[in-house]
Amino acid sequence: MTMTTVFRSTTTDPYARGREFGAKFAGKIEANVAAYGAIFDRHAGEAFDIRAHGETALKAIAGFAPSLHQEIHGMAEGAGIAASLLGALNARTEILAIVRARMRGECSAVIHLPPNLSAPVAVQTWDWYQIFKGAFLVWEIPLADGSVTKTMTEYGIVGKSGLNTRGIGLLFTILHHQHDGVGIGVPVHVAARWTLDSAPNLSRAGQVLATAKVSASSSLNMVAFENGYGSAMTAELHPGGPSFILPDDAGYIIHTNHFLANVPAVHDTEPGTNPDTLLRRDLLRRRLSLVERPGIQEILAVMNSHVGGDGAVCCHPAEGSDPSISYETLATIALDVKAGELSVHSGGPCTHPH
Repeated sequence: MTMTTVFRSTTTDPYARGREFGAKFAGKIEANVAAYGAIFDRHAGEAFDIRAHGETALKAIAGFAPSLHQEIHGMAEGAGIAASLLGALNARTEILAIVRARMRGECSAVIHLPPNLSAPVAVQTWDWYQIFKGAFLVWEIPLADGSVTKTMTEYGIVGKSGLNTRGIGLLFTILHHQHDGVGIGVPVHVAARWTLDSAPNLSRAGQVLATAKVSASSSLNMVAFENGYGSAMTAELHPGGPSFILPDDAGYIIHTNHFLANVPAVHDTEPGTNPDTLLRRDLLRRRLSLVERPGIQEILAVMNSHVGGDGAVCCHPAEGSDPSISYETLATIALDVKAGELSVHSGGPCTHPH
């Protein structure tokens, strides 16, 4: 079983923290920059100027989360690469929208809020190109207020799914909207990290995300445990958004890669090109309806499904497929917001030790 790397920063200063991270993982950051550069070129059909788009992304980041702008510049210095390249890496979802990348959705997320409103259960799969197996880690980030943000992210990107020790957690799935790809707004990965760094409660997390003017779409599925009270809410980020979704009557938020809110669903491009998103969500919904008391183990068992082949909840590439274009469930993520613990298993639910 492959273990997920865990790295804990030793400073709360954003620039110094980035420099420390960049120096520690320079080779892996450079590899991710090169891999995404090749993906951008392939989808664009020509050499793609990522530096110019990276500079645009950095400006958007500076306006939204100045401390993360400093962190990225520190990371660039530590890794010995141009900050614009890291700007582009953090905006990889936005650039993929610009080049009109034809790709299937990624990730399935399940949140359950118990009837007694105790701590939510939150689990997701992360499906992405097979070449990025091993290109991610858990980053633990002490903050000046004494709290800690813990995020599963790719080397060089400031954040993705994770939680903070203030009782807020977040799961991440990509969405596709007809109006994605017009310029570069606040990168969705930066929005996720800044929410974990800055939000003291779920209401404030929603307010933070409402200020993110994005140019690409994603669902940020949030959970909280505050003063003995659990809550959950999804922010579907999209151009002109966000839209917000609450748990259903059974206490579930089940999110794959299509919009659940009515307004952005009109502009959703995913179901028409990759209907596996509908099938995955329906399968999860029906299997979860048979579970009496869903905890992390029970949800992992539900998500251990290979129905749909490479479009399954737990997906694996066909034997002999090209790793640069084939998808795989690279990680399975579980959040314990009550304890402040982030669990990341390298692999799908079918190989999870639970």
